[in-house]
Amino acid sequence: MSVSLNATPAVPLIELREVSKRYANGTLANDRVSLSVERGEIHAIVGENGAGKSTVMKMLYGLEQPSSGRILLEGRTMHLQQPGDAIAAGIGLVPQHIELVPSFTVADNVVLGCEPLRRFWLDRRRAADEVRATAERFGLAVDPLARVEDLSIGEQQRVGILKVLYRGARIVLLDEPSAVLPPQQIEALFAALRQLVAAGLTVVLITHKLAEVREISDRFTVMRGGRVTGRARSRSATEAEIAEMIVGRTVVPLRVQRVQARAAQPLVRARDLTVLHRDGRMPLQQVSFDIAAGEILGIAGVEGNGQAPLAAVLSGLEAPAQGEVQLDGRPVSGHGARAARAAGVAAIPEDRLHDGVAPGMSIIDNAMANRYHRPPLSRFGWLDARSARETAERMLQEHGVVARSADVHIGSLSGGNMQKVVLAREVAASPRLLVASQPTRGVDIGAAQSLRQRLVALRDAGTAILLVSADLDELLELSDRIAVMFQGRIVAHFAAGTVSAQQLGLYMTGLRGDAGAAATLEAPFTPPAQITPFPEEVPA
Repeated sequence: MSVSLNATPAVPLIELREVSKRYANGTLANDRVSLSVERGEIHAIVGENGAGKSTVMKMLYGLEQPSSGRILLEGRTMHLQQPGDAIAAGIGLVPQHIELVPSFTVADNVVLGCEPLRRFWLDRRRAADEVRATAERFGLAVDPLARVEDLSIGEQQRVGILKVLYRGARIVLLDEPSAVLPPQQIEALFAALRQLVAAGLTVVLITHKLAEVREISDRFTVMRGGRVTGRARSRSATEAEIAEMIVGRTVVPLRVQRVQARAAQPLVRARDLTVLHRDGRMPLQQVSFDIAAGEILGIAGVEGNGQAPLAAVLSGLEAPAQGEVQLDGRPVSGHGARAARAAGVAAIPEDRLHDGVAPGMSIIDNAMANRYHRPPLSRFGWLDARSARETAERMLQEHGVVARSADVHIGSLSGGNMQKVVLAREVAASPRLLVASQPTRGVDIGAAQSLRQRLVALRDAGTAILLVSADLDELLELSDRIAVMFQGRIVAHFAAGTVSAQQLGLYMTGLRGDAGAAATLEAPFTPPAQITPFPEEVPA
């Protein structure tokens, strides 16, 4: 066999050469980043929060521009000044939180902004036909005439992918595409991504799930502190090796001892919780559960199936139309957030930026937000600035928060460090009940491990914890019992260690169900061997 000495290596489809990005405030987000993506591959970019992954994606999509270095497409330097330039070059971005118009059809959402016209009016028939053809070509099963508000989270994600494909994307950028999907929908997503590659497209994705890196990607690039610190073929590295490349040290697996609380008295007792909205919808219906002191009850479910209203009721933000929550025998529901906190309820909200912190205020201000009116932070109606500073600085040290000082705006922190401050603030109140909603969402492996250890330590100290998480691995790792919610109801109740993520996914999507299920301490568990299909109509 002869080898031509004149053969030239294939030119990467995308290449970053010594790309740096420094923001106006002096933050160096990317420091001489060099990476390449080959044509027809699935390439994963992994790293801790604040490692610079999202900045790379933004530059590839024209949302940000490099301070130095070059971005090349098929060997030619590109100047992507805005997303329109990226779209024209065949690059499409599917964000983690897909923005769609719920009342519009799939076709209307996909063609929005580049609508096919007949004279001066939208040609809806042509739009539906073109979207249907695109969906069929790339194996993305979705009805063009269905309304987005009636679709599952996984189907909405397919609509997001269809939007970029309809605009001619040959390079698809995905940010945490599986963050909120149950196992069955993750498998469907991966099948769709493989179909895209088979059709000649290239995929670049950000993910924190190491198993996914090995399962779906061909190669991965590791970033830490704004720099590329490693790269490899995905099948050649174990999850442990990838984790060590990401955090720069060996990550010791968290080993959680299960708590058996069946014979215990409930510290938290919720019965028949129902939430009724003004439009007649009932996002929460007849939900009953118990949590013992020193126990974690996990709540599994596809987003939008009642978890958010449940957390709102428990934390005092919403009053139930029916039912009651008792904490150690005393009613705590329906009296407002301050009354719930006074009774010993703390909460980690699902959306930390919107509900958990005030991004434009300092870490000090955010750290005392739930106790500013109580000693030692307040004396005779006046804030004690010294005590507030000492409290915040102690939180930063004890919880390993990386920040220049307690005076900086909390919005300048990475997602993981911001979440650590939220957890530190809630833990400092010594809660009897902690409502933890998506506590490690969007958080890197190192920070997530730290946050989970804190939750387990809080449980072991006697706090009752309601853990709502879209990360099934997290639920299976931390929970003592797991309840599954579908369409506002509890449809299954399991002892930890008796159910798999795949089995949970069947209940989360309504394919299976245990009619009459409740998560009380005396209620029977749902035995997987005796599962029957969940009825279409369940009497209220």
